[in-house]
Amino acid sequence: MKNFGLIKFLDADVNSFTSDMGLKIRKIIAKPLKILLKIATPEKIHVIKYPQLKKNEPYIFVSNHGFSNDIISALATIDRSVYLLMGSTNQVEYNKLVYAAWVNGFIYVNRLDPKSRADALPKMKRVLDSGTSILIFPEGGHNNTENLLCSKFFAGVYYLAKSTKVKVVPIAQYYEFGSEKIEIRVGDPIDIAGYENKEKALCNLRDIISTMVWENMEECSDPMLRTKINEDAHIQFMEQRRQEYLKNPWTRDAWEEELTR
Repeated sequence: MKNFGLIKFLDADVNSFTSDMGLKIRKIIAKPLKILLKIATPEKIHVIKYPQLKKNEPYIFVSNHGFSNDIISALATIDRSVYLLMGSTNQVEYNKLVYAAWVNGFIYVNRLDPKSRADALPKMKRVLDSGTSILIFPEGGHNNTENLLCSKFFAGVYYLAKSTKVKVVPIAQYYEFGSEKIEIRVGDPIDIAGYENKEKALCNLRDIISTMVWENMEECSDPMLRTKINEDAHIQFMEQRRQEYLKNPWTRDAWEEELTR
C-alpha cells in the first residue's frame, strides 16, 4: 500500500513542503524524537567524537552514505532539529519508515528531475533561515566502490553553503557488514562558502570526510589477514552491497533507482 499521506510531498513546492508551524514543532520534539530513533536503530550507535556546536545556530550536516541505517543513525546523533534531504522516490511512496522522516522533517528531491533538484535549494534555504539545520548525503546514493572511502560529491551542498554562508559539519559513519555497531565521528564546522572554486571546495570536503572514515576504520575495524580474504572478494563485496539495499522494501528494482549517477 502506498504512503498516501506522503505522496503529496513528491510535488510540493517551497511554500508547501513544510509549514512555519511544522518547523517550530519539530524543534520542540527534536530531543525526544532522537531518543526514539536511537532505540529504533537495530545497531548500537557509538559516537567517537562530537564537536561543541553553537546552540541556536543552524548548520549543514554532511555525511557519507554506505549502509541501510546510516540515515536514521545520523538523525539520532545530531544534537538539534535537522531536516533530511531525501532522494528515494520508491521509499517515499512505500517505506513506512518514511513517516518517521516526515515527523523529523524532510525535503524530497527527485534526483532525475532538474527542476526538482533546483527547487531543493530554496527549500533547504528556507529551513536554514528558520534556524533549523539540514542533513545532506552528497554522494547521492550508497558508496558501492571497493577502493574509494567516499564517492564523488554532488554540488548541492556547495551551492547551499555559498548562498546562505552557513557552515558545514562533516560526519563520517562506519559500519562493517553484519556488525552490531555503527561508529560515528563528527568533525568541526568548516566554511566551504569561502571557496570561489566549486571543485576545490567539494574536493576539500570529501577529503575531510574520507580522512574521518579512514580514522574510523583504523580504530574500529577488525584486522584481517590477506591470506584469509576470499578468492571471490569482489563478488562477496557486491553481494554485501546488494543485501544492504534489500534491507529496505522495494516495489521495483532497487538498482534502477539507486544506481543512477
